[in-house]
Amino acid sequence: MILGSGTSTGVPVIGCPCAVCKSPDIRNKRTRASIALQKGSETLLIDTSPEMRLQVLQAGIDTVSAVLYTHTHADHTQGFDDLRQFYFRRRQSIDCYLMEEYHTEFRERFRYAFEDTGYLGATPQVTLKSMPEGGFSVGNFEIEPVRLSHGHVTTCGFRFGNFVYATDFKGFPADVIERWRGRIHTMVASGIHFGSHKTHNVIPETIELFRQLGVKRGIISHLAHDVDYAKHNAEMPPAVELAYDGMTIDLGATVS
Repeated sequence: MILGSGTSTGVPVIGCPCAVCKSPDIRNKRTRASIALQKGSETLLIDTSPEMRLQVLQAGIDTVSAVLYTHTHADHTQGFDDLRQFYFRRRQSIDCYLMEEYHTEFRERFRYAFEDTGYLGATPQVTLKSMPEGGFSVGNFEIEPVRLSHGHVTTCGFRFGNFVYATDFKGFPADVIERWRGRIHTMVASGIHFGSHKTHNVIPETIELFRQLGVKRGIISHLAHDVDYAKHNAEMPPAVELAYDGMTIDLGATVS
């Protein structure tokens, strides 16, 4: 499920009078980017956006098996504190996977959850784990992480069988395109708008990436307020569509 389909500002943007920000179309109401994958009784979150609490309530998610973090930018991490509610239900620490180079920053940002700071309130009960370099398993999910360039930082994309989720990247490594070509049925990937951007793929670049990979169904997320769902979704090429909050994707046998 697409929990959030928006870029870092969300849509509507604070104080913006543009037509998309004022639009009554619910598909133009975008919280910050995140998805949930569900298989049987297991649920994986990818990122904990600032609206994570509202997102999981809307989706009816009441347990989380683990969290995969793409990177540490605020729009992908600041819902971290709400993970404590899942501990109250299961009384089990939640494994959070993050690239090793971001562990120090993450622990400093959420220091109260990892050190005794004297704070007397409840804290998220998590186990911070390093993202493996190769394939790994979380419960019944088989995951292949890949490192992607996002300006001066690195983000992590994920392949689950023939489903891929990748956000906040500029370009895709040639070796990954070669390895994945023809193997991806459904891919959710970011494409911020139609213009140009130094650190994000824009929509035409993501459409081209889908073509290079031979994706059968491409879904573009992490959308800015430049994108009007009804207008621009109608202009997408065959087998490509725009994401919206609450969008459910039936992967069937595509997630292994």
